[in-house]
Amino acid sequence: MDCSKWKAKFVKVAKKRIPISTWIWEYSREDVISDIIAGVTMSLTMIPQSMAYAALAGFDPQYGLNSAFMGCFIYVLFGTVKEVIIGPSSLMSLLTFEYTQHLNVDFAILLCFTSGIVQFLITILQLGFLVSFISTPVISGFTTATTIIIVISQMKGLLGLYFKSFGFIDNLRRLGENLIKLRFGDSILGICCICCLLSLRKLKDVKISKKVRGYNVLRNLFWFLATGRNALVIFLSGCLGYYYKSAGLEVPFITTKSIESGIPSWSFPPIKTQVGNKTYNLQEMVIELGSGNLVIPIVSIFANIAIAKAFARGTIDATQEMMTLSLSNIFGSFFQSLPTAGAFTRSAVISASGVRSPVANLYCGTLTLLALQFLTPYFHYIPRSTLSAVLISAVIFLIDWEIVVPLWRASKVDFLTLVVSFVASLCLGVEVGLLFGVVVGLAVLVQKWARPEVSTEINKNSLGGYVILRPELGLYFPSVDYLTSLIMKLAQKESCDHGESLPIVIDCSKIKGSDYSAAKTFNALSNNFSKSGKQLLFLDVPSESKEKWKIAGCKEQYFCTTQNLNQVLFGSSYSASLPLLYPGKHDAKLEETETLTKNDVSTENE
Repeated sequence: MDCSKWKAKFVKVAKKRIPISTWIWEYSREDVISDIIAGVTMSLTMIPQSMAYAALAGFDPQYGLNSAFMGCFIYVLFGTVKEVIIGPSSLMSLLTFEYTQHLNVDFAILLCFTSGIVQFLITILQLGFLVSFISTPVISGFTTATTIIIVISQMKGLLGLYFKSFGFIDNLRRLGENLIKLRFGDSILGICCICCLLSLRKLKDVKISKKVRGYNVLRNLFWFLATGRNALVIFLSGCLGYYYKSAGLEVPFITTKSIESGIPSWSFPPIKTQVGNKTYNLQEMVIELGSGNLVIPIVSIFANIAIAKAFARGTIDATQEMMTLSLSNIFGSFFQSLPTAGAFTRSAVISASGVRSPVANLYCGTLTLLALQFLTPYFHYIPRSTLSAVLISAVIFLIDWEIVVPLWRASKVDFLTLVVSFVASLCLGVEVGLLFGVVVGLAVLVQKWARPEVSTEINKNSLGGYVILRPELGLYFPSVDYLTSLIMKLAQKESCDHGESLPIVIDCSKIKGSDYSAAKTFNALSNNFSKSGKQLLFLDVPSESKEKWKIAGCKEQYFCTTQNLNQVLFGSSYSASLPLLYPGKHDAKLEETETLTKNDVSTENE
């Protein structure tokens, strides 16, 4: 019996964590054909972009291709959203460059491994909710700044320049200083490639009349040219480079380095390396990578989940997506991969290609392996300016201009968060910009909890009156001092205005929770009120919070409900004919309500 239960539990977990086991039996011939088309089409985008992303990270193109296949194979088994393709991306490449620009590729491979380990720990410990603290304004400012940094960093490749720089500002300065050294061959080719890529991108939007002969052929041709534009431009540029070299002519542009051909062999991530005259062991390598061990895995998780949410037809299993990403990075590092994640450009392409299931990843990954095995000897004919053009054309559409005006109109605080994230990312580095944006966002949240909205009003009837406060959100330690001060000042104001101290009732019906610090503070405050002959009551406290308050020492006499409020306040003088907390129209003659806002109290105390 126990064995059967364990077996059933194992099968249930296996089906949940290996999604392919639930739908592969319904995989049809039509699905196979659609996924092959989508996978082949995707590879035409992924292979050239992967080479460009490797260049962005500061490494040879082969490392981009090394990063492009393992995520595909892992996602076939464990992925849940058919449009997600895990591989190198502009964001991951830029972050990798930030942390390894003064180091060698061994550090980038180790960073891929540590990122996977951190992501796996986040999955196991259920810490994915931390990603929720990265708000939309932060991501918008961060992404826009990252895009600008990428474009500027690729200008030297586009213009045929050689110089080293550290950071966006230094890169911009050195670019200006070296403009007089630009190579016309690289510049002309790079600009032509950008124009060609942007023009081909618009082909899919060209409207063709159905009356035109060969309508279907033209429509499919335009779509194919638009989708495979990166591969087409790189192929034609490579042919141009091959022509110059085979003819023995001087090549007017810089080509990529010759790279080692063949599929990378399986090996453990590096635990020892040498940079210059210094040798690093594993501990020193991890320390040298610093905050990158945390920043890169967290950012890649956010990017992957954001893409999955954007393309999923319903809710997603975020835990499953994080686990899949972690496995992709862990196993990818054994094949010399750089840190990987999903990319919106890839997801958009494969979605438009009619993908039916994650199996499309299998075909895309297989073609990448074939490219590594057979095409790498020809990669050194590809002009460097063409790779820069491919990268620039891919990322410029990530600049989020549309959010600026609506955000300014909707919330100045959120707009400030965007500006801080954007400026800090440009001036101090993308990892610092992301951190600053998150800190500002958290500060806004903390401010709302520390200074909750509190509506205050005075209710009077023939038996007397009382002041009622209605705090929003929760009663937690950040807001305790503020609320205590507000209550004390309100009690003092009532004594001055009415010659008597009216009972104060705190309506807790809308609070989202409480903690021990708040319970102890309000217990002490209630005792002080009681000793001075005043009343401080707590109305409709949620049962969970009430238990905490009782543990902290709060007496039962300090609690009341809407039904017994008047009885507690006025005792035997209370008549059932008198209205309760919220009078109806027929009680208007018996009630006189004065509204006293929080601003009135605050102004009086300044």
